[in-house]
Amino acid sequence: MTFRRYFEIQLDPVAVIFKKEELEGTGEYRFCEAVRRVAETGERIVLNEFNLTCAGALVSLGFITETAEEGETRSIIIEPYRKQKCDVVLVVTNPERIMRISSFYRALFDEELHARFSGENAVCGEATALVRVEGKPNISFLCPGAREIGGYRREEIVIGFPYEMFARMEEAIKREEIKALCGCLMDDLPKDLIEKFEAMGFDKATDHFMGFYNGKSVKLYIFKGDRNTLGIFTSVKFKSEDEATNAAESYTGDCIAIPRENWVEMTRVVELDVFEEYRKPDFQERIGREIDTVIEEARKLRMSVRA
Repeated sequence: MTFRRYFEIQLDPVAVIFKKEELEGTGEYRFCEAVRRVAETGERIVLNEFNLTCAGALVSLGFITETAEEGETRSIIIEPYRKQKCDVVLVVTNPERIMRISSFYRALFDEELHARFSGENAVCGEATALVRVEGKPNISFLCPGAREIGGYRREEIVIGFPYEMFARMEEAIKREEIKALCGCLMDDLPKDLIEKFEAMGFDKATDHFMGFYNGKSVKLYIFKGDRNTLGIFTSVKFKSEDEATNAAESYTGDCIAIPRENWVEMTRVVELDVFEEYRKPDFQERIGREIDTVIEEARKLRMSVRA
């Protein structure tokens, strides 16, 4: 099974290959625009100094230096990833898929994914050049150029992987080295732990618990790691996509707010080891307080629009 099928990603992963010789360019593109186009259409695009139309990308990708001198990069090939050797593999997807990828990555490499972003030179700099130089994956939440010109949808973000790490992940998927999909511990849970969640009104699903708590639909995930932390998820519906996006962008509370069409997904990860704590008599009360916190943040988010 491939990375794309395993994580149910809609678009092709994209291979980026840096060249020190100048190749004939194909069309005129921003780098971010070319990446999104290749991911969707499967075509191959070659960029050089003359058909790459973004000055920021010319600097980020090494065509020219910040002092306008000639850089080492003469061409870049952007094509669908088909296990070919390359410098960076880019994946265009949504936050929910990034969550699953990050859990898989942590289980395989025993380290966390990180996001370093500034809202500038996102796909070229944050997801490609930085990954190539540092040899570590990075998540970018894109920039105005990518959103407005590159064709990325509002729910899309980009993660870049060094080739060797991406190939290792594909190998692990093929060999079924990581058994728990998305790092969620739902198989072989202690019976009394399941019963405690069920007593709170949550039913066990494939990779999460789901139920209603104080009248609000809530999902609970147990994430695998050094500490088996608990993720709490709920959502808030708005009248329009713009209203949901504005609410999420203005949110400053303790949860993570991610817009999805006319909804905002509210997420909070509780830093306690579920397997260590569930035997304590106040476990359900503690979890209830954490869920109430997320529900209250969701209520505040909804009221902020009415205000």
